Amino acid sequence: MQLHPAIRTSRATALSWLWILAGVLLGDSRVAAQEPAPMQERLAVFLDCGFCDGTFLRQEMEYVDWVLDREVADVHVLVTQQTTGAGGQAQTFDLIGRRSFAGLDQSTVYTTLAGATEAEERDGFLRTLQALLVPYLLQTQTGERVRVDIAAERSESAAQAQPADDPWDHWTFELYADGGADFEASQRSIDIRYGLYVNRVTEDWKVQLRPFFNYNQDRFDRADGVIERISRRNGFTSYVVRSISPHWSVGAFGDVFTSTFDNVDMRYRLMPAVEWSLYPYREATRRQLTLTYRVGAAHIAYRDTTIYAQIEETLPQHALNANYEVRQPWGQIDLGASGSQYLHDLSRYSVEFEGGVEFRVTQGLSIEVGGNVAFIYDQLNLPKGDADLEEVLLRLRQLETDYEAGLSFGFRYRFGSIYNNVVNPRLGGLGSQDRF
Repeated sequence: MQLHPAIRTSRATALSWLWILAGVLLGDSRVAAQEPAPMQERLAVFLDCGFCDGTFLRQEMEYVDWVLDREVADVHVLVTQQTTGAGGQAQTFDLIGRRSFAGLDQSTVYTTLAGATEAEERDGFLRTLQALLVPYLLQTQTGERVRVDIAAERSESAAQAQPADDPWDHWTFELYADGGADFEASQRSIDIRYGLYVNRVTEDWKVQLRPFFNYNQDRFDRADGVIERISRRNGFTSYVVRSISPHWSVGAFGDVFTSTFDNVDMRYRLMPAVEWSLYPYREATRRQLTLTYRVGAAHIAYRDTTIYAQIEETLPQHALNANYEVRQPWGQIDLGASGSQYLHDLSRYSVEFEGGVEFRVTQGLSIEVGGNVAFIYDQLNLPKGDADLEEVLLRLRQLETDYEAGLSFGFRYRFGSIYNNVVNPRLGGLGSQDRF
């Protein structure tokens, strides 16, 4: 009896599926699924962090391979940080899976306390990174040695990053002072700086008050007499910022300023401001594009009569700033443009462009380019008369110019071993002993 072609095909298909099923159940090697590829032995990690203690991490995490180029890494660890309102650091970890781990990405934030020691910050960083690497380690032969250790729960007051009952109401205070002195047989130099930061940062408000003081003295003993120059730069800056939405903020900036270098006896300035951010502010550690506009006025009393025959004047002014920053696995870009203009005379303005790019071209090769250029037509504070030689050499007086520019460039190329697991601290702190 002849079967219809469709029936013969259907019967053949059914028999084929039964044969495959029987082979799987009986372990027939001809039809059984292939065994998975063996796990790799160790995890290759590329640490992309400009402030991390790489030596400490290599000492504590000897079970991974620390590679020097992301192209050969299994995991790219990108770490950025921002200062918190309390004065600590919010460190954002972005782990990017590569090669066989492509698509396995994760991110978290570790926050340090303002009063934490360097050792405490370092240990917290280590614990965070170790925990984040567990999903990757479990897919290597090292995963057999992974153990989970949960520390005992701390008291509620210690565990909370921001207690509900904060006696300081988010206010923080930071005093600073530093200085230096150089002495030789015929000259001496003293430099002193001190001041105070007062901050309050919440989700809705950002406030800063900052008095600062700078003193510099240079003395030169010469055969024809003694030359002594003293310069001061003191002031008080402040701002208050109100969050409106994930993309908008408003605020005001105010300052009081005096400077011998700038020929300013006293300046009072107030400038309300508004800012727009293309990306939500929460993404600021990885990318941001902001536009800021300020408008206000300054009242200035000069130390000496200016080249425009002014000893005191009130100047209305507005300014626009644009900033773009991005940090990605391929490198980072920082670009900025700013301009300010006096409203009583629109020909008095200044414009500045600055930027830097670091780009990883290929394995082991990266290039860096940076520069700035400024066009200056608003030096209304310049004093009458020519500066003497000492004032020019010691930079004690601002000089007239219509532009400033700078350029930097370089490249880095590394070849040879891609691993960097060995730690050797011998004679590491001695440095160069040559005087010349």
